[in-house]
Amino acid sequence: MVVGEFERAFAAGQFDDVANLLAAHGVGVWLPEAGGPVEVGSVMHRALMTLLGAQSQREVVRARQRTMTAMRRQVVEQGRYLGGRAPYGYKLVDAGPHPNRVHARWGRRLRKFAPDPTTARNVRWMFAQRVAGRSAASIARELTGRRVQTPSGRHGAAGEWSERTVIEILRNPRYTGRQVWNRTSTDRSQRAAGADRFAQDRNGMGKWVVSAVVAHPALVSEEDFVAAQSARVVRTGVDGNVHIYRYVGLLQCGECGRRMDAHRVHGRPGYRCRHGHRSSRTRPADAPSNLYRREDQLTVAIVDRLSRQGCRIGGDLDEIEAFLRARRAIVICHRDEVNISLRRCGRRVAATNLTAGCGRRRGRRHNPRAESKPHGQVPS
Repeated sequence: MVVGEFERAFAAGQFDDVANLLAAHGVGVWLPEAGGPVEVGSVMHRALMTLLGAQSQREVVRARQRTMTAMRRQVVEQGRYLGGRAPYGYKLVDAGPHPNRVHARWGRRLRKFAPDPTTARNVRWMFAQRVAGRSAASIARELTGRRVQTPSGRHGAAGEWSERTVIEILRNPRYTGRQVWNRTSTDRSQRAAGADRFAQDRNGMGKWVVSAVVAHPALVSEEDFVAAQSARVVRTGVDGNVHIYRYVGLLQCGECGRRMDAHRVHGRPGYRCRHGHRSSRTRPADAPSNLYRREDQLTVAIVDRLSRQGCRIGGDLDEIEAFLRARRAIVICHRDEVNISLRRCGRRVAATNLTAGCGRRRGRRHNPRAESKPHGQVPS
């Protein structure tokens, strides 16, 4: 195997990953920088390949940074579509010749989103229902019952809508007419388990790249999109009254880790976890019993937990809810106690570490070197 340009052949430690495999099959590698064939057992050649791999990795990082910068500018300034499947409710249409003359001579053309006459109305309906206070699970059930086509193109029982699918649609800002890029990132250091592809992670909203101009026809207004993100689920009981649940989305079961559902407990607002059980299935004999927590009892427990850690907060329900949601809290519920985890400075801290930022000032870090010198004297 002759390698003319090592920058295009390997980077970082990739050569070490395949060198032994090639040697086992009797395949040699010839490299100009090595003056001929690479000797796998030579310490000098190993050091040389490590150095060349580092130089190649440096060029890879620089090229990636230049490409990412150019793609960001194309999205922000031009609202250009950079690839991928069209969101549900849209279809891809021709947007004219490519602005790059070389690409245009190759026959490449730009593409953009246009409303799909079949599915666009479903997206508008979902946003309208969410703004009106309907839950994502309820929306998914009605779409399945009406045999509405799913994003995968299926109908009927095989095309059952899931709550996660509805939530992903409601959270997609592309429906406002803005082009959005970099919502996900690829971790090239590891592959997904059992797959021949790299693992992908969702980026925070601060890393999203949003176009400054409207790039395609909007299916919902920006006001309705923002309202859908903060919409509160309005539940109507069998008595016809509307019931408000303050801690929806904040409670997590301490036994199985699932998110707890809003549920009336003896005529009072409360929450429950059925540990994955569904009413349509028969409960196993050894299944754990449901976890129930009343909202008024949870409020007392939450205030007590925060007050013991130095967080000054009153007993007003609006204040408690605003405090927890502003800090993206997770209230872990057990049968006889609660634990609270808050997000601070981009990381999550447990309730036992909440003294800083909750009414108390963080103390100075102990510095024995500073104590050994008088005030104003510079240590030698």
